[in-house]
Amino acid sequence: MRFTRAFTVFAAAFAVVLIGGLALAQVGALRPATFTASEDGAAPSLTDSADGTDDVRETPEVKPKEELTEEPTEEPKEELTEEPTEEPKEEPKEEPKEEPKEEPKEEPGDTTPPKLEILHPTDGQVFHEKTVAFEGLTEPGAKVAAGRYHAEVNNDGAWRIVLVLSTGRNVATLTATDAAGNATTASVVVVYEPEEPLPPTYKFTANQRYGKSTATPPFDDFWGTATPGAKVWIGNDFGSKHVTANSKGNWEARVTFPEAPVGKVIKVVVESSDDGRKVFEFVNKGTGEGEHEFTAHQTYGSCGEEIPYDVFYGRAGAGAKIWVESRYGSGITEADTAGHWEIKVEFAEAPVGKVFEVVIEGRNGGRKVFTFTNTGGVEK
Repeated sequence: MRFTRAFTVFAAAFAVVLIGGLALAQVGALRPATFTASEDGAAPSLTDSADGTDDVRETPEVKPKEELTEEPTEEPKEELTEEPTEEPKEEPKEEPKEEPKEEPKEEPGDTTPPKLEILHPTDGQVFHEKTVAFEGLTEPGAKVAAGRYHAEVNNDGAWRIVLVLSTGRNVATLTATDAAGNATTASVVVVYEPEEPLPPTYKFTANQRYGKSTATPPFDDFWGTATPGAKVWIGNDFGSKHVTANSKGNWEARVTFPEAPVGKVIKVVVESSDDGRKVFEFVNKGTGEGEHEFTAHQTYGSCGEEIPYDVFYGRAGAGAKIWVESRYGSGITEADTAGHWEIKVEFAEAPVGKVFEVVIEGRNGGRKVFTFTNTGGVEK
């Protein structure tokens, strides 16, 4: 559009110059009039020639002044500013799309929880024992636990764990966990009903202290256990005695055999009403045999009575003093004419469960040490 306008302006200017040139050419073709000037200075007049033609005096040729033709003012040419040619925009070449590389697919990890079976005990089973073994099966390599307690699991997946029950209903919850962290939980309900404690059973026992005697009348001591309240009979044809077992089942008795023949071995039977029975031998040594060797024996070694005690006995010279001493109780006695001695010593201050020494000494230098325990009502 701008080039067209510029061309039009240029053509117009050229036309003006061309027309101006043609006009000048026409003026030059006409003969010019001669002007004569009068001497008096009058204005110049035209003179005709004699031949009837215009007498033209030759005057110095005055060249007609070139008329200054105003050249058409050229309009300031609009500078043609070349519009920046818009480079045709190159369409961005579409890079060939790279096909997304297929990432190697990861094989999905192990998401399968392990199996867990409780084979024992069965749901709702009742136990009278406080500890119960729980057993079952799981995936080999898995771990089985009940809370913070872990079961033993073998290579085949068989597991076992021992748990302690509380009285009443117990819910045992077990968890199996495999190497990938997958877990399975299973529960079983068991009931613990402790059995009522049975009354204590008392085994019949019988013991003999001496087996012989030089006393007058000869005697022997017997003691043992039986059912509380049971009647115990000790004796033979030469002497006998009845006693009753106390509330703790203990019994003891001294039996004399005034008719026992000297030097003859006789049988002594001990029987209880709860069908206990035992037979011992006894010899009446007679008073002629003086045995003065020091001996000492202990009857119980422990006691659970309110005031614990023990009975000590032995032989020594007739009339010999015997001392029994301990930290919690002491006593003194004397051997009889046959050389027998016996003493019951109480240990009222003895602490429960503490084992302590009891020392027995005879006047003739004999000495023996025993131990004693206050069981505090629990018979050993």
